[in-house]
Amino acid sequence: MASLQARAHARVGLLGNPSDLYGGRGLGFAIREFAATATLEDAPAAHIDGELLRACWRVFSREQRIEASLRPFRLTTTTGVPFQSGLAGSSALLVAALRAWSAWFELPLSRSAIAELAWRTENDELGIRAGPLDRLVQSHEGLLAMDFADPWRAESVERLDPALLPPLLIAWHGAPTQSSGDVHAGVFARWRAGDPLVTEVTAALAANADRGRAALEQGEREAFLACIDRNLELRRRLFTLSEEDLALVELGRELGAAAKLPGSGGAVLFACTDEAQRERIERACVARGHATLRPTVASPQPRVRAIFLAAGFATRLYPLTRDRAKPLLEVGGVPMLTRVLRQVERVAEVRDGVVLSNARFCADFRTWRAATSTRLALEVLDDGALSNEARRGAVGDLALALESAPPDVDAWLVLACDNLFELELAPLVARFAARGRGQLVVRRVPAPVPAGKYSEVLLDGERVTSFREKPSDPRSELSAIAVYLLPRDLPSRVRDYLASGGNPDAPGHLLAWLAPRTPLEAIPLQGRWLDIGSADDLARANREFPAPDRA
Repeated sequence: MASLQARAHARVGLLGNPSDLYGGRGLGFAIREFAATATLEDAPAAHIDGELLRACWRVFSREQRIEASLRPFRLTTTTGVPFQSGLAGSSALLVAALRAWSAWFELPLSRSAIAELAWRTENDELGIRAGPLDRLVQSHEGLLAMDFADPWRAESVERLDPALLPPLLIAWHGAPTQSSGDVHAGVFARWRAGDPLVTEVTAALAANADRGRAALEQGEREAFLACIDRNLELRRRLFTLSEEDLALVELGRELGAAAKLPGSGGAVLFACTDEAQRERIERACVARGHATLRPTVASPQPRVRAIFLAAGFATRLYPLTRDRAKPLLEVGGVPMLTRVLRQVERVAEVRDGVVLSNARFCADFRTWRAATSTRLALEVLDDGALSNEARRGAVGDLALALESAPPDVDAWLVLACDNLFELELAPLVARFAARGRGQLVVRRVPAPVPAGKYSEVLLDGERVTSFREKPSDPRSELSAIAVYLLPRDLPSRVRDYLASGGNPDAPGHLLAWLAPRTPLEAIPLQGRWLDIGSADDLARANREFPAPDRA
C-alpha cells in the first residue's frame, strides 16, 4: 500500500501581529517542537475526516483542477500543537494536508502558493477571518520577515538568521479561548469601514515590527525587547485580553522579561535578556501549573537548483577541446561533468538543475545527458554561441539559466564544470538553511600570492567582508573556488549587475559586485581542488583524482 506523510509546524507571531490581517508587516517563526502531520494512503475512494480538511480539499482540487478519483486516498492527521494555545494548530493541519496532496498528485506548489490555499480555505471557503502570517510562516518555515501588503509574492517573505534571537520561552494556560476568527471579525469590519483608531494601530504595529527587525539584525537586544512589549500594548488598544493571558504576561514582566501574545490568545511569549532570566520565568510558570517550552526555530529544507556552467570553448586546451567540450573530457575514465554531478546528487535539497552549453557542443551534452542516470530533473540549455568570439560569458550564461527557472527556488548552487574538488556540499546547504546567507568555498593559496591570478576573499570570522577578482595587489591568501550557493534573489541581482555594465565573463566579477550588496559567508575547502586549464592540469587530475564510486 502506497503512503506518504507531510508535516507543518506551529508558529510564533514574533512582531507585527495582528497587522497581517490589515496589510501590515511582521516577523514570525516556525516552532520545531510542535507539528501537525498529514498521512495519505491508497484507498478505494477518497476519505477525509473533518470539515476543515474537507474544505481544504475543495479549494485544492478546484485550484489544481484535479479529481480524487485519479488516485483515491485516505487522509488521516495527528497534531502535537497544544489545543487552544494560539499557536496556529488549525492552519498547521491545512499546510500539512496541502503538502501531502501536492506530493501525492505530483503537483509541485510553491511555499507561498500553499500558504495562500490554506488562507483561502479559512477565509473564502469557511468564512473564518484570518491573516496570512500563520500560513506563510508554516509553509516557508524558519525565521521570517513578511510584508502583508501583497503577501503571496515570493519577494514578500525574507529569511532572517535565527541565531539573532534572544532567549525565548512560551507558556500556555489551557483555559478556553476565543477562535482567532471571532477575535478579528469586529475589528476587521471597523478597519474596512476606515475606522481611524484601527488604521492608526495597525500601521503602528507594522512600524514597530520594522524597528524590531532592525534592532534584531543590529544586535540591540534591549531595543528588540522593547518592541516585543510595545507590540502587546498596541494590540490592547484594539483587542481585549483574557484574564488568563494578562496574568501570564504580568508574571513574566514582574521578572523583567518582555512579553506578548504569539497568536490570538492562550499562550504568552517571553523574550528574555539572558538565560538566567529565562530559567527564573520558567520556574515561576511551572510553579503556577503552566506548561512551558523553550522554542527553537524549525529550519526549512531549502529548494536548491543546480546550475552547471559548461559553455566555454577552452581554447587553452586545444587541440583536446577542438571537437569536444572541456567538461566532457574524462578524468579517471569519467567525464568531469559527471564527477561534479555525482557530488551534487548527494545533496538531498537539490532536486533539479540545468547544464549550460554552447551551440557547438550542445548535441554532445544532450547525448551525455541521455546516457547518464541521475535522480535530478536535469535539462541541457543551448546558449546559442558557435565560437569563442561569440560566447556570452559565464555570467551571461548564468542569466540565461535563471530566466528558465521554476518558481520558488530558495538557493542556487552554481558550479564551474572544469573544476574538480573534494568537498561535501551538504554543509553549505545546511548553513544556508539555518542562516539565509549565501555560501562560498574558499581555499588557501600558497604564499606569496601571485598578482592578478586568483580571486581574493577577506573574512571577518565566517562573514565575507570583501571579494576582489584577480587583484593586482593581493591582501589575502584566501581565494574562492567556483562553487557558489547563492540566495533566491540571484535572478534580480544578475539582471541588475548586467544592466549596470558588469563584466559578463568570469563569475568572480559578479561575486565582487554581490559582496557589498548581499550577506555572504565562506566555508574552507578541506580536500583537494584543481582547475583544469591546461593539458598538464588534465594529466595531473588523472593521476590524483580516482574514479568516483558511481560513474
